[in-house]
Amino acid sequence: METFWPGITANWGRWGHGDERGTLNLAGPDRVRAAAATVRSGRALSLARPFRTGTPAYYPQAGDTAFEHRMITWWGSNAGGDVQAASDRVSSECHGLEITHMDALSHIAHRGRGYGGREFAEIAGPEGVAGCDITSAAPVVTRAVLADVPRLHGVDHLPAGTAVGYDDLAAAAPGLEPGDALLVRTGRWSAPAPREEGEEGDRYGRLSGLHPDALRFVQERDAAVVGTDGPGDAFPVPVAECRLPVHVLALVYLGVHLVHSMALDELAEALAAEDRTAFMLTLAPLAVPGGTGSPITPVAVL
Repeated sequence: METFWPGITANWGRWGHGDERGTLNLAGPDRVRAAAATVRSGRALSLARPFRTGTPAYYPQAGDTAFEHRMITWWGSNAGGDVQAASDRVSSECHGLEITHMDALSHIAHRGRGYGGREFAEIAGPEGVAGCDITSAAPVVTRAVLADVPRLHGVDHLPAGTAVGYDDLAAAAPGLEPGDALLVRTGRWSAPAPREEGEEGDRYGRLSGLHPDALRFVQERDAAVVGTDGPGDAFPVPVAECRLPVHVLALVYLGVHLVHSMALDELAEALAAEDRTAFMLTLAPLAVPGGTGSPITPVAVL
């Protein structure tokens, strides 16, 4: 079945009718063993950005907030007795342009259909999604490869709005194997402005990300999951056919889960110092039945 993007064929039915994991089916025990074989020092790195109250979800100018942390008890609220406690509550968007999160396959539909050809109207309702929710994705332990695209081009970060394509990934991640996670660094968090204002009508501003043609590389190599330090799609979107082509191709047609707004700079430096690109990656999204995504703290083990 051909999708709207030339050269990419949908994975619908590849793992049987009713499949909810997509290409995560490729990240089986053999990939866990392959991941373990990359571990040298045992050093663990968080690939999450800090979750701070007031972090914008999509539009800073609109005052929308992706994350809120609020104290419930603290010293002074319960100072009596022999035991005191501090407790808190967090509230978070499961998506957006700033917080580190993982998309479930049910997050996006195209022309009324979700992954596997399911009618989106029958899946997504006010109580949550009825299939391909975020619990279907957890947990993930697999070998991962970092495509450090700025390093490939001899710069600290890519210009805002750069769309990383097939050739960039082929050059930066030649060692990607079936069932691996592909992480793509654009250097967003090393740039003076992680998000630049765009032209009038550019809804999300200017952000580096993937060109839809990059998904040809993802499919050819059978990557299990794709993560970036940005929103996945490059903005402005470099094609006219679809407003979120990378999300559509990955989540709807290929069944590839996406992880966004990762902190990849420290990982890039550590891997470069050891002259390697492969490492162990763990992903454990929150177990939210019916959830379309989850804040997440990915962990790399070197």
